[in-house]
Amino acid sequence: MSKTTKIILVAAIVISGAVLITWQATGGDYYTKYQVVEKVEAEIDPNDPLAQAGFYDEGSVTQTVTRDEFRLGLLPTPSGLIDKHAISVVSILLPIWVIIIIAFWLSRMRRRRTQPS
Repeated sequence: MSKTTKIILVAAIVISGAVLITWQATGGDYYTKYQVVEKVEAEIDPNDPLAQAGFYDEGSVTQTVTRDEFRLGLLPTPSGLIDKHAISVVSILLPIWVIIIIAFWLSRMRRRRTQPS
């Protein structure tokens, strides 16, 4: 294995680690998201006619809220060919590791040609 190939391999491992740490730091979701939809507890308005009629069991109800938040996902969720949701762990790491495999293959082919038979 040549020195250049070793450097490329180490760089790919470091980049892979950084991408996986970023994936976990942003939530570790399966799909890339730019908006997060979640349910939060909301206080019941005492003037709400449904609350006065006893439709709510507890002192609070859940409400669906949308927040703008980036979460890197394992897989892309594009709706078109060029979409912001195409960024994902797979779409970042796949080209890097394809380059590594090709570099190793070319290195082996070059060594086989230079070795005497």
